[in-house]
Amino acid sequence: MKKAVIFDLDGTLWETVDSNYVALNTITKKYNLGEISRELIYENYGNSITDSAKFFFPDLEQDKAIQILIESDEINIRNLESNGAFIYPGLEEVLFNLSEKYDLYIVSNTVTKKYIEAFLTSSKLFKYFKDYVAASEIKLSKGNSLIKLMDDYYIDEAIYIGDTLKDYEAAKIANIPFVQCLYGFGKDLQCEYSVDKVTELPKVVDSIFNNMGGTK
Repeated sequence: MKKAVIFDLDGTLWETVDSNYVALNTITKKYNLGEISRELIYENYGNSITDSAKFFFPDLEQDKAIQILIESDEINIRNLESNGAFIYPGLEEVLFNLSEKYDLYIVSNTVTKKYIEAFLTSSKLFKYFKDYVAASEIKLSKGNSLIKLMDDYYIDEAIYIGDTLKDYEAAKIANIPFVQCLYGFGKDLQCEYSVDKVTELPKVVDSIFNNMGGTK
């Protein structure tokens, strides 16, 4: 039986608010738009590019707003490739332990896989993951991206780990258990499973899989 642990990226594996802030406001300055605060960037994490365009630029035509975000992402990715970002303490040990038992994947709402690759390369954690999906790039919702990934890799049981309501909803669409990372960007959803620190994940993941096996 093939078991997988699938991770969201922002607010789950790393935090990139400062890099996003610089990149986004470099582009808003170019187009003579108002500054976007760190608080707004924080609040937007987890959204698709379409939802982000509406959130940041409600007065612009959607195509224009999306193009601005794409330009911002290009700057952000170059910066992250060179400088990295904040990796949650203890993450590599967690990934090592989980990868000994389960296949690991990433499913994020990011515009392009290059953003995920910037994380994997700068953090030197590429070796722990079998594959990764940028949902906005393949024009699927995060929930349907989870389903596609599980189908593509013939995964029998999976857990999705994320931090926001959108992540929880995606796990429900895919009909898999969800673990909320309370250290991330989302409000406490009072989920059945949650962790306060990334280092708590292995114990919770093992428990969920053990319970899943016990119900068959």
